[in-house]
Amino acid sequence: MLMLSTRITARVVGLVDLRCLAGLHRPNAASLGPIPLIKPPYARLVAIDLNQGEIAWRVPFGEGSRPIRNHPLLRDVELPDPLGTPGANGPMVTAGGVVFLGGGDPYLYAFDAATGREISRVATEFRTSGNPMTYRSREGRQYVVIATGAGPDARLVAFSLPEE
Repeated sequence: MLMLSTRITARVVGLVDLRCLAGLHRPNAASLGPIPLIKPPYARLVAIDLNQGEIAWRVPFGEGSRPIRNHPLLRDVELPDPLGTPGANGPMVTAGGVVFLGGGDPYLYAFDAATGREISRVATEFRTSGNPMTYRSREGRQYVVIATGAGPDARLVAFSLPEE
């Protein structure tokens, strides 16, 4: 039997104050219909420097909901772009320093892993529904694949990366 031991030192770098939700027992109690009662962005992509134990960068992530953006109660409210889409799947990071992930909306996103700058946003026919994956063809071309849709609309969508 092989046993490995790794020493991990952790420290708190921030806390989330959820007192605003105290006493609310419904899953959607922090919303008024489709309108969240919290300030956007509703999702962020966050990179943590594990050597320093600090947040390296944090950016709003995902387009957000059209029903929120187009709701009549918010007609005169200036909403940020992007709003952020909660519930995104996991990211994939390439050796070249690019973070790929789907935002639970109909886009595949690419971010610079060092800075958090959005490099690309590519439309998909349906909402992304899985973690991205990658493969290289026999000819050496790299592809990123992501699951989109659900049920009869479910598909895998592949994008080729630029050749070097």
